[in-house]
Amino acid sequence: MKERHGGKIKNIIALLGAALLLFSSTDSRAIDLSEIQRQQEETRQQIDMAEQQRKEAEETVNGLKDEAQTLGSAYRSYAGKLSGVTAQIEETRNAMANTAEEMERLSRDLEQAQKDEEKQREAMKLHIQYMYENQPEKSLLMYLCDSDSMTGFVKRMEYADAIIQSDTRLIEAYEQLQVSIAEKSDELQAKREELSGYQKTLSAKQDELDDLTNEARQEYNAKNGEVSAAQMSVEEYEAKLAEFRQKEKALEQQYALAQIELAKQLAEQDSGEQDTSGALAGYTQDDLTLMAAIIQAEAGGEIYEGKRAVGSVIMNRIKDTRFPNTLRGVIYEKNQFQPVRDGHLDLILQRGPNEECLRAAREVLEGYRSGNWLFFMTPYWANYYGVPAYDVIGNHAFFYEWPRG
Repeated sequence: MKERHGGKIKNIIALLGAALLLFSSTDSRAIDLSEIQRQQEETRQQIDMAEQQRKEAEETVNGLKDEAQTLGSAYRSYAGKLSGVTAQIEETRNAMANTAEEMERLSRDLEQAQKDEEKQREAMKLHIQYMYENQPEKSLLMYLCDSDSMTGFVKRMEYADAIIQSDTRLIEAYEQLQVSIAEKSDELQAKREELSGYQKTLSAKQDELDDLTNEARQEYNAKNGEVSAAQMSVEEYEAKLAEFRQKEKALEQQYALAQIELAKQLAEQDSGEQDTSGALAGYTQDDLTLMAAIIQAEAGGEIYEGKRAVGSVIMNRIKDTRFPNTLRGVIYEKNQFQPVRDGHLDLILQRGPNEECLRAAREVLEGYRSGNWLFFMTPYWANYYGVPAYDVIGNHAFFYEWPRG
């Protein structure tokens, strides 16, 4: 029970706080509805502008993200190519090193072959010198005579010839080896020069790709910075929207309270006399269109009974002596219907109300009533301000007047 009373006290304090915002300090009258509506319109314009700015900022962010993605792809592509060229340069360097080693080995082989050839020539000279120079007085005839037989002579001559031929073959082999080594060295030198040229080409390409990669990386990083800055703008606009919507909600609260005050003022007056005949005598096509348009503006998204309930409120006001006694007078009475002030009603009148709203308007103009209500608002505000009795139809709470005292 104590908690229940505590909750009521908190509600009363909240109501008093809201009321203090809405009443002047001099005569305790409710804040003029036109001022609240002016502030509401200004706030809605601020919301629309902030939403448009946020939308533009989001489009900018998306565009920058696309650009960043493109730049990132280019950067990664250049980086990949640079890595490939660097690997090729390394392979070329290894190939050149291997070629240099091979050339060095061939140079050593050539040097050794030349030494071996020279040794063989010296050996051949010694052989010839031994055979001819040590016994110069002997002729072939003497060798023949000294031989035990023809067979011995032939063997001596064959032996000498074999030595000479062997030396000759070795010399020729060494000479051929030198030619082969020289040819191989020339081939390796040509390959080395080719690899050197290729390396220079790759180095130039590496420098070019390195520049492109650095440039692409810088552009990519810069674009990411732009994305971050633009995203901050989106967040700023979202913060503004939250602020404006909070203000809009506060103004809705003030407007609802002002409507409640109007209902209380009517309750303090003598009850208005209502014409119970219901129908609007002699209504015109323009009256029908106007009624259908205000129903569509206030309850276009409501169920059909909700549309007829809004029309019933308007007809009840026409029949109540405390309100204007014409359809236009009620609808265009100052500070009563939001769609009149924000231009929504005019837009519907320009393009024409829909068939369902026309049907609901015709029914209430011809006498149908959902109830005897004079006011409607959302159930949230009706509960917030303690409207004691109301009927909920769709998203609206309908009630007759604020109870006396």
